[in-house]
Parts: sequence; C-alpha cells; structure tokens
Amino acid sequence: MTWVRHRSRSLAWTVLAAVLLVVGQGVWRYSRGAVDITDDRWGLVMRVVVLGLLVGLYLRAGGATTASRDGLVVHDGVRRHTLPRATVRAIEPDATRNGAVAVLHGGRRVELPGVAGSDVRAVRRALKG
Repeated sequence: MTWVRHRSRSLAWTVLAAVLLVVGQGVWRYSRGAVDITDDRWGLVMRVVVLGLLVGLYLRAGGATTASRDGLVVHDGVRRHTLPRATVRAIEPDATRNGAVAVLHGGRRVELPGVAGSDVRAVRRALKG
C-alpha cells in the first residue's frame, strides 16, 4: 500500500516566484553595471544559498510511504530509505505532525510522509501481510 504527500500548488507558485525574484534581482543588479560581479562575491554566495534553501524546501514538502510484507519504503522528497520489517519496532501516530512515525529498534523515529494518523492501522496491517 502506498501513501503520497503531494506538494501544494501554492507552495510551487511561491517557490517559483521567489526563485524568479532572487535571480531577477541579481541579473538586474549586475547588468546595470552598478556592481561588478567579481566585487560582489558575498552577495552572489547569499543568492546561491537562498536558491538552495528554496529548492530544498520544495523537495522536502513532498514524499511517499510504501508498506509491504518486506518492510517500509520511505521517500522524504530528497532521499529514499528502505526499512526492512525486522528493523521496525512499531508504527505510532504522531499528533505533532498529524501523521505517523515508524519507531525503529534503535529508538530512532522516522516520519512516514503521506500517512495520516488515522491510517496507522492500515500501515500495521500492510506490514503484517
């Protein structure tokens, strides 16, 4: 069974507008000749950092969780994590995120993107087979 957390359209448009604003402001600033690009290394670094943060924010907003007899496959928007069934101790609802988390044997808690708190039983059933 698979649960998907979709990125909202408003987030996509907001990130696009912010990227265009940052890039446009940089192009405008350097093309008008007031500041030479070699003299503005700090400003250029800050623009690249802001763009990286915006892309990271957008990627982290999505994700998916697949539960099967073999275990969990959790894609957090950036990376895919495969959690074998033997490493998963419990599936618990997480009220702070209005979702669910997988508790591993080492005590680590892994967020399950797309899984609502009410779907915890369905994830447990899918893991049991």
